[in-house]
Amino acid sequence: MKILLVCPQQDKQSGLYIHNALIELGNKIATLDNKEVLVNNGPIYLNQQLLEAVKVLTPDVTLIIKGLGFTSDTIKKCQEIHPHKMIGWIFDVTLGGTLVQDVPQYVDFIKSLDTFYTIDMDAIEPLKSQGVNAKWISEGCHIPEHKEQVFNSYQAKKYGADIVFLGAVGSIHPNREKLLKRIADEGFNFKIYGEVLYPEGTEPEWVKNCHTGYGAINDSHSIVCQSSKIVIGIDGWPERRGSWSARVYRTLCPGGFLLTTKTKGMDEVFKPGIHLDYFTTEDDLIEKINEYLMDDERRNTIANAGKELVQNEHTFKCRLQEILQEAKAKDLNT
Repeated sequence: MKILLVCPQQDKQSGLYIHNALIELGNKIATLDNKEVLVNNGPIYLNQQLLEAVKVLTPDVTLIIKGLGFTSDTIKKCQEIHPHKMIGWIFDVTLGGTLVQDVPQYVDFIKSLDTFYTIDMDAIEPLKSQGVNAKWISEGCHIPEHKEQVFNSYQAKKYGADIVFLGAVGSIHPNREKLLKRIADEGFNFKIYGEVLYPEGTEPEWVKNCHTGYGAINDSHSIVCQSSKIVIGIDGWPERRGSWSARVYRTLCPGGFLLTTKTKGMDEVFKPGIHLDYFTTEDDLIEKINEYLMDDERRNTIANAGKELVQNEHTFKCRLQEILQEAKAKDLNT
């Protein structure tokens, strides 16, 4: 199948994983980095580039990730130039802080697509009521190349800790800072990997003490998870059914043990005490940290079950197989 993948490639994360998964599935891929074109050249040029790509490549499917800057007129012109399946997929529940379903210009664009996939179950009915063929599908992950690697003591010391948090600190999530400070105050061997969003010179002392200079994206994220005992997840802002951070998959996939907040619908996919575990309050968080640090066997059993589930059912390859199968089925019915 010929696929035009319209997706940011510069982050070397989801865009790259989607590209590679499509190739693994036997497709012929051409890419348009919509984010780079939009930032450097603006929306008019971006829309022209999509029209030109469809004309030259005549793809069987155009898959557009997020799709900021595109218009419904452009999608209609693409279909006039070369009728084919045009599919959208977004991993965000808000655009600039506004729920996707409440952004008229964006809704007008996705309404012109054959199918639009979102990670937000709560958005499905509001989008359908506006004429969008909306479906839920969660994000996925890639299986790291070094998934069976055993790390030596230097690597484990460099990357690992008893407790780690991977993500930004400083006003992203209303409850995040409070929970992380509590972990730090308890005196655990605790590291934070991620962007520090405080104005320069105003970071609290506990953040300075816990924050590490090492990056934690792509494969280094996997190394941190594999080298640490407990990975903390603080998710669900805003809380929307079926939407949770991709870090859930990226933690479980390489075999990390995840102790996280629970968003709506999450326990329908990831069972507590089997694939990961959840905490509800500060005290519950600290109590469970202490319990799991004392029980290596239980913690490792859960981590291995979480890894098996994600690697078998929740990779980008699994997601894209589902999306493309549905696109083929629609072709057969037309």
